[in-house]
Amino acid sequence: MKTKLLLASVLALSVQQTVFAQTDALGYTQVNMTMGNNYQNRVFVNLADANMTSQPANSWDIAFYRNSNYEFGSRVNDALDIEVYTAATDLAEWDNINLNNIDSWGEPLYNPDQTTDLSQGAFEQGPITSSNPNQPATGWGLYNGVTHVIEGKAIFVLKYANGTYYKFAIVSAYGGYTFKYSKWNGSAWGPTETKTLANGTDDAFFNYFSFTTGAKVPALEPSRSAWDLMFTKYYTFYNNIMMYPLSGAIQSPNVKVAMVQPETQATSTYSMPADTSFSSNITTVGHSWKGIGTVKSDVVYYIKKGSDYYRMYFITNGGATTGDMYFKYKNITQTLGIKEVGKKASFGVYPNPTTADKKVTVLFDIKERANNKGNVEVYDLTGKVVYSAELTNQAGFYKQDINLSHLTSGNYLVKITYGGNTETKKLIVK
Repeated sequence: MKTKLLLASVLALSVQQTVFAQTDALGYTQVNMTMGNNYQNRVFVNLADANMTSQPANSWDIAFYRNSNYEFGSRVNDALDIEVYTAATDLAEWDNINLNNIDSWGEPLYNPDQTTDLSQGAFEQGPITSSNPNQPATGWGLYNGVTHVIEGKAIFVLKYANGTYYKFAIVSAYGGYTFKYSKWNGSAWGPTETKTLANGTDDAFFNYFSFTTGAKVPALEPSRSAWDLMFTKYYTFYNNIMMYPLSGAIQSPNVKVAMVQPETQATSTYSMPADTSFSSNITTVGHSWKGIGTVKSDVVYYIKKGSDYYRMYFITNGGATTGDMYFKYKNITQTLGIKEVGKKASFGVYPNPTTADKKVTVLFDIKERANNKGNVEVYDLTGKVVYSAELTNQAGFYKQDINLSHLTSGNYLVKITYGGNTETKKLIVK
């Protein structure tokens, strides 16, 4: 037991590093992020302070989502190249699982990459469904409306690239997970291990479990608010041919990302993407910036977290030899002129000064939808209203274009009113 605990402690070692890099002439910070040779680590990056947290990628097998008693989810470790097969849909079949039947179990399951929900992994893609709206299904179990427990039904077999096999089942979930597993010893299944892993109270999305140590692997993830991008291996349907492991950035549920291509990367002028371009898909960044051993020179990402906005692009792809994924980014919130309008919204006016066409965009991030009508007014320096429009009453991030071509060049004031609050900004019309 002491040996197992020691091994778990060694595996869970993490390295935190803050990037103290000088900014370039355009104000971008360069982050030299590396996953190491053969992508041996996964790395969490916080854009607010360029802090990086790196941990060994192969020290766990299953991650269990731990948001609340009533929410569920899990992920298998893509770094271990695991294929998940549904071997049975009745836990009573546990002792009857035969590896000789693997060809009859259908296509393997993987953690989905085209999803907005980080918690929904391979097991949630399983066969357990329900037509009863009062008894939701999870892919591996059914919800019991009396006990509020998700009762496991499916038995899975995990096939590893190195020839290892485990059979696995989530028995129940409520405030944590009870599950069981058994390792194939080459001729028969070994002893069945049954474990219960409580959600706990630390502020992370997942708890992690290792079949090797038979225990929870601690400290494998920063707190939820402390990372924006996780660099890791993940499976994707590559070139519409087959599921294939790639490496890249998975985004936190706390951020939205817009990818723009083509766009000049190193430039002092740029345009914010439309609000509909911002996505919660976890692989909006993913590997879309990569070429073959290089980077695409015309791909830019705009990242929104709360009232902060970042512009980011990649400059190095070291491949599996180094795991280097260097990128540049900067906080463009101030450039956009973002201000808080009370606690209900944030706004900005861009570009300021205007370009020659005298068109500007009001950027708005609505935190509360109900009964929050707003408007934008432009005043000349005599106090005369020279433009007025109602702001669209909707929730979320969006932008509204304003054409000021009828105005002469000079200084103006833009007044934003929303939810009973007002803010005024200076605008220079060229």
